[in-house]
Amino acid sequence: MKALELIPARKQALPNDDEFLWRYFDLHKFLNLLQCKTFRFARMDQFEDPLEGIPLSALIVYHAKLDRNLIQNITLSELILDPNLAKDIPEELRRRLNAINGIQKSTFVSCWFYEQRESVAMWNLYSNPDGIAVKIPFGNIKKLLKVDQVDISAYYGGLVDYQDFTKINPFQTNSALKTGKVALRKDKSFSHEREFRFVIRTNTHKTEYTGIDSAPINLKRLGLQVVCHPRMTAWKKENIRGLLKVDGMHNALAPSQIQLR
Repeated sequence: MKALELIPARKQALPNDDEFLWRYFDLHKFLNLLQCKTFRFARMDQFEDPLEGIPLSALIVYHAKLDRNLIQNITLSELILDPNLAKDIPEELRRRLNAINGIQKSTFVSCWFYEQRESVAMWNLYSNPDGIAVKIPFGNIKKLLKVDQVDISAYYGGLVDYQDFTKINPFQTNSALKTGKVALRKDKSFSHEREFRFVIRTNTHKTEYTGIDSAPINLKRLGLQVVCHPRMTAWKKENIRGLLKVDGMHNALAPSQIQLR
């Protein structure tokens, strides 16, 4: 089993051990967590953003071709989503697209929200009035989140670096834009997600599985707190409390700090 190597993006400080990472679930995903006691690493090409895992060099090549009118009316996202469009683009960029495809299909990510308070935006994006959020001290999950896969080439974590992909200068030499791990780079339009990521790289992108589950975790040792959606009714909260008691987490339920009309 590979040791977890924590890599901060652009030399940002990692969370303190007593700071929290959050996950916002619908009820069924929460029930799955209680039953399986695992967290899912999703393959990067399954994410909604086609620009996941883009190396800076690929962005620079794309914008250089665009500036020289060698590509017209085709966005980089469209090229990634539809390989048929690549037949009429310069060979150098076609090679970059193949590399992006390999990165996305060999990279698996567990995404967390890095914040010390609840977020109304995250409730709205990833849950509903029956939803659940779990918050876990960073130091606990750093130690307990493990993966047992024989084909893993790298396993690391870090804060996501949000950059404006539309303003990459094809002739720039600014090393501050470079992110050592491309899985920790996202377009600035996603900056509201405030992500911390645990990332797995496999030795090959020729794989059929679209996700990898962590090794089972003792949820009590995680020290997790479970927060119900601020609109959840009282009797449903009691149901959640009962489920937690069955797993021995009698004091894990925490009240929401958000008040809504």
